[in-house]
This record gives sequence, structure tokens and C-alpha cells, in this order.
Amino acid sequence: MTARPMTRHARRRGTLAAALAVGLLAPAVVEAGVADAAPAAGTVYVNRDLPKNRLVPGARSGDVFTYRTTGSDGKPQMSSATVQVPAGRVPAGGWPTVVWSHGTRGIADRCAPSNRPLPADTEQIRRWISRGYAVLSPDLAGLGTPGTPMSFDVNSSVRSIVDGVRASRDVTPGLSRKWAVVGHAYGSPASITLARTATGMQGPGLDYRGSAAESIPAESPSILSNLGPSTDVLPRAATLEIVYVLAALRLARPAVGLGSYLTDAGVRWLDRASTACADELAPQVANLKLGTLFTKPLGGNRAAMDVLSTALTMPIRGFTRPLLLGQALIDDNVSVPLALRYLNDAHRADFRAIPHTYLTVDPRQAEMMADNDIRQFIGRLLGR
Repeated sequence: MTARPMTRHARRRGTLAAALAVGLLAPAVVEAGVADAAPAAGTVYVNRDLPKNRLVPGARSGDVFTYRTTGSDGKPQMSSATVQVPAGRVPAGGWPTVVWSHGTRGIADRCAPSNRPLPADTEQIRRWISRGYAVLSPDLAGLGTPGTPMSFDVNSSVRSIVDGVRASRDVTPGLSRKWAVVGHAYGSPASITLARTATGMQGPGLDYRGSAAESIPAESPSILSNLGPSTDVLPRAATLEIVYVLAALRLARPAVGLGSYLTDAGVRWLDRASTACADELAPQVANLKLGTLFTKPLGGNRAAMDVLSTALTMPIRGFTRPLLLGQALIDDNVSVPLALRYLNDAHRADFRAIPHTYLTVDPRQAEMMADNDIRQFIGRLLGR
């Protein structure tokens, strides 16, 4: 079987088994150097209807598809995504698209949200569908598709999102050129970076309007560089992200020699992270003392730190579209002092960065306030 790129709005349907078979063959076609020119990023390989039991309330239809993108190593990779559209009459110009930039869900193929969405993903899709938007939820490159997941690299996630938006218009009729991104926690860096890079990446067929990011994981490279045998217990979400970042780095960049910095326990934890999804691993890392993972300070591995610094540093200026930055006072996902400093630095450096802080001690109230601000912000960007 040979995988061929789909033409615009061609609807190649089949069983899940057939879809996976084509998806598995596609990277071999791209990398084997066949006579035909390599398909462009955003080319769709496989598309099928999203099962009805996967549609959120208020959705008319949905697709799950596989498309070409580029990994952090610059090589062609495959990614996958879902897109759902609201019920009702298609508005003039088509449904504007909100991209849900989710946080880490795991690095094993079975953890891809297109196959195994968490309740948080389903709820975000439901919210934006109810507000009259198409919703695209891309997986990370190499997650659920052949290749090594690039969950440690923001730039790879950025390319996967842009290519996914381009691909979604080939599989789902009635989508507008206009799109915006909403990111939460460890999905925020990609949405922030897109506010700087998307207009130069998207091409003439798309119209990126801006991003919203809430719960900001600022200064991740600095946090990682300070890990070592003396590191104590960190918040569970931060520990979970660190374990996944290091597991993905070890798989994708073996040359950095991460193994010599790990204890036997560290090797076991990274092995576990390579197979367990986030909802499974999160309870296990509660109260994990990260120092038990390391034989020596991670900051001494300059090769690893150079990769992570390039892959995880978020911009504070140079934004080409509006960027809403939201941060609650109580937030177990990230370091609040570092996040607030990032909001201040970005706002001072670039007028397009708009900070919103939620100083309530009630996390539920802060979440509602952030959702309301983001809803209004996206509405202004996309004209809904």
C-alpha cells in the first residue's frame, strides 16, 4: 500500500486499521527518497470521521486525521489531530478555528489525545464548540504516529499546530481562514511562541489572529538546570512535566548522554514515563523526591542544557499578534512567582502582550475568571 497526499476536501475514509496502516507507511515513503517530490508540510495522509461517541455536545461532525509536519531535528514527521465543527448554519466566511494547545498527555503513542482525550481536553473542545467555533486539537509530532515524540520542544509543537491548521481545511469543509490559539499550562509555550512566529509560517491561505495562554510555565530551562541530587519534592504537575521532558529528551537526543546523570531509580522513572499516560503517571509522582533521579547536577550536562534552552525558552517580545497572558495567584501547575515575572517582563517589552492576573485564593473562581477573559479576547480576535 502506498500513501498518497490527499487533494483539497478529498475524503478518504476507511476502518481504523486501514488508517493506521497508511499512517505507518507514510514516513517510510517520505524518508526513502522516492522519485516524487516530498509532500509539503500540512499534507494530509489519512482522514476518517470522528466516531459519534467522540463528538462533544453541540458538534455537528468531526474528523481525525494524520498529516505531514517537521520534527525538532528538522526531519519530516507525521502528526495527528482532531477537528470538530458546531451544528447549525455555516457562517459567512466559514467557521473560525480555535486551536486547543493541550499540555503534556504522555509520550507513548496510546496517550495521543486524538485517540485518548482526557476530560480536560473534551471540556475545552465542548466550550469552544458551544461558542460557535471549529476546534482543532493537534497531537505532538510523533505522538500516536511513527517517530519519536518531541514533547520537550516548543518549536516542534508550533510547527505541528500550524501544519495542523493548514491540513484541517483540507479535510473539513466550511472552515474560515481565521484562527487563534488557546493554551493552558504546558500547552502555553506553543501558544505564546505562535504570537511571534505564526504570521511568518502560515502562508497566504491562513489568517492567524492571536493567542491566549493561561498558567504560564516560565523559565523551564532554568528550573531543569538546577535539578540534581539535592532537589526535593516539587508540585506534582511540575514533577510530571520534568519526568516527561527528560524521558522524551533521552529518546530523541541520545547523544546528549543523559543516562550518566541518572540513578537506577531515575532510569526506571524515565522508562515508566515512556509508556504511562499523564493521568496514570500523575498519582505515582506525587511526593516523588526528584533528587533521587540524579547522580550529579543536571546543569553540568551542557549538551542537554543547550538543547533544552533552545527548545523551551519562551519569547518576551517580537509578537506580531495580540497575546493574552493569564496567571492565577494559586496554581499547582507552575511556579507562580516565575510566571508573574514573565507576565511583567513580556508586557514591558511588547505592548501586544496583555497580562491578566487572578488574585483570588479560590482556584475554581480563578479558572472561571480566566475562561471569561479568554472567551471575550478570542471573540474580539475572531469576530464572534
